[in-house]
Amino acid sequence: MRPPDLEYAADDKVPLPTVFLLGLQHTGIVATAFIFPILVARAAGIEAGAAAFFVSMSMLANGISTICQAIKYPEFGSGYLIPRVAGPNYVSASVLALQSGGLALLCGMTAFSGALQAALSRVVHRLRVLFPVEVTGLVIMMLGVAVVPYALPNFFGMEGTTGTPSMTATAIAVITLAVTVGITVWGRGQLKLFPVIVGMAVGYALCIVVGLAGADPLGRIMASPLVALPDVRYFGLSFDPILIIPFGIAGIVTFVKSVGEFSICQRINDTEWKRPDMMNIRSGLFADGIASFFGGLFGGMGQTGSSSNIGLSIATRATSRYIGYMTGALLILLAFLPFLATVFIIMPGPVIGGTLIYVAGFIIVGGFQTITTRMLDSRKIFVIGISFIFGISVYLIPNAYAGVPALIRPLFDSALSLTTVIAIVLNLVMRIGIRKKVSLALDRSSSISEQVFALMERQGEAWAARREVIQRMAMALTEACELVTDQVSVSGPVTVAVSFDEYNLDAEISYAGAPLPLPETRPGEEEILSDPSAMLRLGGFLIRGHADRVCTVASGGLSVLKIHMEH
Repeated sequence: MRPPDLEYAADDKVPLPTVFLLGLQHTGIVATAFIFPILVARAAGIEAGAAAFFVSMSMLANGISTICQAIKYPEFGSGYLIPRVAGPNYVSASVLALQSGGLALLCGMTAFSGALQAALSRVVHRLRVLFPVEVTGLVIMMLGVAVVPYALPNFFGMEGTTGTPSMTATAIAVITLAVTVGITVWGRGQLKLFPVIVGMAVGYALCIVVGLAGADPLGRIMASPLVALPDVRYFGLSFDPILIIPFGIAGIVTFVKSVGEFSICQRINDTEWKRPDMMNIRSGLFADGIASFFGGLFGGMGQTGSSSNIGLSIATRATSRYIGYMTGALLILLAFLPFLATVFIIMPGPVIGGTLIYVAGFIIVGGFQTITTRMLDSRKIFVIGISFIFGISVYLIPNAYAGVPALIRPLFDSALSLTTVIAIVLNLVMRIGIRKKVSLALDRSSSISEQVFALMERQGEAWAARREVIQRMAMALTEACELVTDQVSVSGPVTVAVSFDEYNLDAEISYAGAPLPLPETRPGEEEILSDPSAMLRLGGFLIRGHADRVCTVASGGLSVLKIHMEH
């Protein structure tokens, strides 16, 4: 169901002037990730022409994959606004490829990674056990946390984490953040849709005035060529089996990360969201893999979803996929218009820092909200807590993983990668010993409701089930058990059996006696007062109201009441 607070939901069309400005705003966020192909080119020491080609083709790949993700077909595209960026989890693998075989090898291995993601997407619906909501929520939260190490040094005007903070840069970052937050909270009308573009403009102007935009920023922009086509000399394709491991790890981490991104987009576009729609995720992952495959062939860096842009769409209440089409088109233009690309490439640090802090907050809180939709027992708490602690150790103790072999280094490059892998492994381990079916013989001398609610609370935590579904089942079981023990002539024990899988919660009440009536209409007040059996029918009607599906089966004097609820 469409959330009422969204200005533009996923399938809503947006007026052209508005969609252009919203697309430009998202392009500004994507531009903060242009630093990754630049870093890769510098780390590998490739010559300037090849570096410029690599950055331009990464922009082209960003645009193509953003458009592919906005497409909404049954088997291709998620239909959500999830702009793609050059992924930080591809940095180490890309440097290895450039150093080993130049751009041709990087193209081939990036294409391989995309093909791997596309292949895995075909079976993701069979891998749902790997992605329970608490793991997905943790991944979503880490999408925001992963932005922070890039945001804070820029916010404080520092060179890395060891530099000295700049009061001037910090002041401008604070102003940028304050303007952006102010428009989001107190803005009116159309202005509320564009907090980032206004905040960026204010911060950019201040940086130019005080000299924090580099030497002669306007001159650098004006000196850039208006149009530039890619140099065909740099196109190439090669493959090295040794690099399958690092690029495979980067691709799998991107794959899992995308599951979290699609899940949060589903959640913010549907007020009745209960769990990830795996078929939609399958289509999105397939489009992601195909786009990354062709992006690699073109010469771009590996692609991943931008959590910052998802945060922006939440903040501006504009999640229309048509904004994705515009953002993708603008990114493709940037690949061939160095004049415009330079505006984003030289974006001052305080502007980047203030903007990223703004969008990271929405993602982190969104992850918390997703995690808390499930009841957490000690198993789930350990999965979340241990994974999070070792994940952030990447930032707190950077040298802790210095001895990791280069082939698996992409796994330890970011908190997101490490947290994701640890969470999946721990989730599988912690599932050992969890019973999926329990039964209880009611003690008719004690409180029926206390016994039923204690059973459902205990099992709800063990199964990490949604609290509201557990409570509904507990109320339905209590009503049914009290009717059976008080209103039906029962001989022998009354047994309650409850079973659960990820999508279904089922209960059976077995007893020797007459079956409970389950009328579809409520008995009238006069009927209740005059007919003793009407109370039994009223109770059956209330049970039907609690359940998604209910029926009773009787055979040989034994009755079984079956209650089903969707999870």
